[in-house]
Amino acid sequence: ETIHIETGMPRSFSNEECDFGYRSSIFKTELKNQYIITFVTYELQKQPVLRTEYGNLAEELNKYEKTDLKTVRQSIINIRQNKLPDPEITGNAGSFFMNPVIPLSQYNELKINYPDMPYYPISEETVKIPAAWLIDHCGWKGKSVGNAGVHCKQALVLINRGDATGQEIVYLSDQIRE
Repeated sequence: ETIHIETGMPRSFSNEECDFGYRSSIFKTELKNQYIITFVTYELQKQPVLRTEYGNLAEELNKYEKTDLKTVRQSIINIRQNKLPDPEITGNAGSFFMNPVIPLSQYNELKINYPDMPYYPISEETVKIPAAWLIDHCGWKGKSVGNAGVHCKQALVLINRGDATGQEIVYLSDQIRE
């Protein structure tokens, strides 16, 4: 359920109408700044559908006798604890960058020069490239600019190495994108 900002009128959107994608929806594109989302309804399945092919989840699951909701959950917790800084110790901006989605044809061209470049199929025509791989491949992992830095174990995470300002974090992110 949403409320239109100008008219105050409520409106419901179906899942299809929301045009959900990777960190995207109609509310970030053509309806940006037009609606306030007041609540959502989720339809859950009674039988779990486990997606274990992403990242090193399958490798972590090999440590367990069976694969179920409990072991998938624990595996994700283990992976995150090994890769991400503890915010109680190191301030960070979390997973800061989006994985770019590119045409399959562009990926095939890039693969000639970068044969180890990983990808994840999105559709028959597009693939997602891990931004962490790109950032690491460009030499940013573990580097700093001023008090802002890139975490040494996860290139998507920008960290505060001292008294970093928001401006320093933005400057670092701009440098990495460039």
